[in-house]
Amino acid sequence: MPGLIVDKYNDYCVVQYLSAGSDYWKDTINELLVELMPCQGLYERSDVEVRQKEGLLPRAGLVYGQAPPALVEIQEGNLRFYVDILKGHKTGFYLDQRENRALIAQYAANKTWLNCFAYTGGFGLAALKAGATEVTQIESSQEAANLMQQHVALNELPQNQHHIIVDDVFKVLRKFRAEGRTFDAIVLDPPKFAEAKHQLNGACRGYKDINLLAFQLLNPGGLLFTFSCSGLVSPDLFQKVVADAALDARREASMIHRLYQGVDHPLAMPVPEGLYLKGFVCIVK
Repeated sequence: MPGLIVDKYNDYCVVQYLSAGSDYWKDTINELLVELMPCQGLYERSDVEVRQKEGLLPRAGLVYGQAPPALVEIQEGNLRFYVDILKGHKTGFYLDQRENRALIAQYAANKTWLNCFAYTGGFGLAALKAGATEVTQIESSQEAANLMQQHVALNELPQNQHHIIVDDVFKVLRKFRAEGRTFDAIVLDPPKFAEAKHQLNGACRGYKDINLLAFQLLNPGGLLFTFSCSGLVSPDLFQKVVADAALDARREASMIHRLYQGVDHPLAMPVPEGLYLKGFVCIVK
């Protein structure tokens, strides 16, 4: 159902109503959620700017049951995470990247990894758990970085192989380029660059710039996991942008995987914009 998101974290459900249609039925949907998905608490996080486009005010708060604690612990594969339901991004965590984080384990061992726009560290922690020799995570939010550090301890991962940089990704990557620093694998999972059609050209420039920098920082044989969560950027357009970035970086790149949102974020066939998350895994010479 477009405009409706329901994420379940342990014993708590979080719901977002992002469109006028879903919001109209919110009371009925809430009642059905409590019936069909028994939980200790149902919390609403409809506090997002996109609602303004449909004439809706932001809204957040407890709908049913007990309010969630400050942090809810979840298990994803062989990793544990803390989720901030009350103040975290989206509903607190990016469950739509679950399958893509699991893919990291196939390539992680004996490599140096750079995870950009890391949030609470999911991709980097997956690499470290699967045998990466060193992981560097870049995140602009100090609160997210603090939670990332807690995740390292929670999963009993080696602290001396995990490094956090709290800064702007574009700035740090340009600094790395000037220093001649390189990595065996890089993950780019930036926030949405295009909220509306008039922002599309600027978004493509941003995607090209960040991917160009990543290609320049990869060792020969290195891997780039690159994503776009902008629904207005089609998979074909994103592939063209990444290909142009490789060309300008003077790197020969080949795609070895196409990546999408998780299977529990299905695409309604009449709404192609619902295919918002797309990504590629590229290997470079």
